[in-house]
Amino acid sequence: MGGLSKSKTEAKYNKREVLKLKEVFDDADKDGSGEIEANELQHSLKKTNLGEEAVNMFKSMDRDGSKKIDFSEYLRVYYRYAATEEIKEMMLWAYPIKEERKVEVKTLSEEQKAEIKSIFVLYDTNNNGTLEKKELIDALSATGYDDDEIEEMFEDFDQDGDNEIDFEEFCKMLESSYLR
Repeated sequence: MGGLSKSKTEAKYNKREVLKLKEVFDDADKDGSGEIEANELQHSLKKTNLGEEAVNMFKSMDRDGSKKIDFSEYLRVYYRYAATEEIKEMMLWAYPIKEERKVEVKTLSEEQKAEIKSIFVLYDTNNNGTLEKKELIDALSATGYDDDEIEEMFEDFDQDGDNEIDFEEFCKMLESSYLR
């Protein structure tokens, strides 16, 4: 299952088609600015005899009124009903993030891990080094989650499927709260 799974966007939209649109966009972007200006669009559509229609087409694409069209605006013309998240994913297909541009991922500090460890130990009432479902419900019910939500979290974070949450799994569960 690992490498074969597709994102929802990839299943719904054709990546190859998006990359072809990027080629067409880049071809129209004569100055290489990453944006198409009205004169560039008119020049690229000269062969089609669209004239005034090209101007109107440009205005409809230029959603932010900048008198330039970026690739996300260009995509919105072709994929009118695509959600913002889907457009963002298409943008990543067209402009993949290079390894050196990736942002460093935040991790828990030793102090935060120690605090999480004390919470973990507090709710590990049978002292077996893991939290069972009931122990997790006891730990999180005071935080406003209902039992169903906690059970869903339990299923999501019990990565090894042993019906217990070990310390590493518990850290992952609380990580987003600590790394805001």
